[in-house]
Amino acid sequence: MVLKSSVLILSSVLLIASCDETEKPEGETKPISNEPVSMEDARAIYTLNCASCHGPDGTLQASNAKDLSISKLNEGEVEKMIRKGNDKGMMPYEDMLSTAEIKGVVKFVQNLRK
Repeated sequence: MVLKSSVLILSSVLLIASCDETEKPEGETKPISNEPVSMEDARAIYTLNCASCHGPDGTLQASNAKDLSISKLNEGEVEKMIRKGNDKGMMPYEDMLSTAEIKGVVKFVQNLRK
């Protein structure tokens, strides 16, 4: 019985310790602020996540992607599209990007318009 109690206590301690978020691997932390990231950071995020379909200037239209240079979506609609994706092949980014990163990409995308 003592062994079972010891195992239970050890398991509980390990479970609690594994929930500690003070040590995150480098590159996995997200900005805490809801203010948009800088335009430079937004460009890097866009290049990494969006440019393969939308192109560096937003006009590529690969894999059914829309031409962002002529988009008529307002800021809220662009943000929703980035967060939720769509049924035409764009994946949602709400679990991959922070609010600050998404807001920065929204501003960057709006600057691609002609």
